[in-house]
Amino acid sequence: MSSKIDMKNFCPLPWTEVYIAHDTTGPCCINTELYNSTDVSDYLKSEELKTLKKEFLKGSKPESCRYCWDTEKAGMTSVRQSQTTKGSKLQRVSLAITNKCNFKCRMCNPVDSSAWGSDIPATKILYGDRYDRKKEKFIKHKDDYASIDWIIDQCKKEKLLVNLLGGEPFISPGFLYFLEQVNKYNLYDNISLVITTNLSVVKYKRIDFIQELSKFKDLDIYASIDGCFKVGEYIRQGFDFKKFHTNLVAMKHLINFFSVTVQIYNVYDLPTIYKYADRMGIKINLNYLVEPDFLQISVLNKNQRNKILTYYESKNFYNKDLYTALSNNIDNSKLYDNYISYNNSLDKLWNKNIKDYIPELSALTLEI
Repeated sequence: MSSKIDMKNFCPLPWTEVYIAHDTTGPCCINTELYNSTDVSDYLKSEELKTLKKEFLKGSKPESCRYCWDTEKAGMTSVRQSQTTKGSKLQRVSLAITNKCNFKCRMCNPVDSSAWGSDIPATKILYGDRYDRKKEKFIKHKDDYASIDWIIDQCKKEKLLVNLLGGEPFISPGFLYFLEQVNKYNLYDNISLVITTNLSVVKYKRIDFIQELSKFKDLDIYASIDGCFKVGEYIRQGFDFKKFHTNLVAMKHLINFFSVTVQIYNVYDLPTIYKYADRMGIKINLNYLVEPDFLQISVLNKNQRNKILTYYESKNFYNKDLYTALSNNIDNSKLYDNYISYNNSLDKLWNKNIKDYIPELSALTLEI
């Protein structure tokens, strides 16, 4: 790369990472649909990727990377800014290995969760009048064995960071196949493995993940959690906090981080999540919800945000990024009614009432 590059808007990921989604490919977790195929060899030669690289070399802000620009405008650290990779060599491959999942999270969707895809009434609530135009995508994606084979072939030649996501990898036959191939070619030294899991299981089809994952010398496991106790169980249909805690204790020596998606549902529970993480000796990695936009914390008006900040003060809780996110001038409060309508419809469908799980958030409606 040229030393004259304008680094202000520059992102290394088009050069250093490949992100393989369920049926598309892109440079990172928030720009996953740059190329309409999961054929990585074709993607790396594609005009789409070449154009993206040219835009960054010119110092432009590519439209497909708009979430990073919006995040930075809000005063928060973007995916682009958090990168440590340098140079022009491929260093990391991320793969949504499956969309098979045993949870239906309120902020998720049928493409990323097979459980969502099987719940047609919930899917219709999520997409509304767009359902008929999108329903062909509400299918159970098969585990991506072709991409796994491509990754294995690359790791035979050089060391790579391999980041596996879902769905839920720990209930994925594709993940078992990946482990089998790593063992077959003895690639433990050539793979820095990163896994994000909802930690609903630690064994699958007689495979003990504690035992198998301990073979990797370089391993990061992100346990995905969006709320503790009843809050987590409200956000995630299928989540059992006691079971999560039991599995966390069993696998704790392998787990480095909690992966927390900041959203309207857990904005009041973040002090509890941080307290729990501190007690368990685990770091937190915050992700800011991209979609649905009506579940972002930006839908809260200034009075609502101030009430949350006052609540944080009462709990002696302070986090710079969260404080910035709740204090910025980005106002999407026009979407608040969309959140209310969506949530009320899901509550009715799933026989729940937000007042029983997150009374503080329910009360915020009075702050409009």
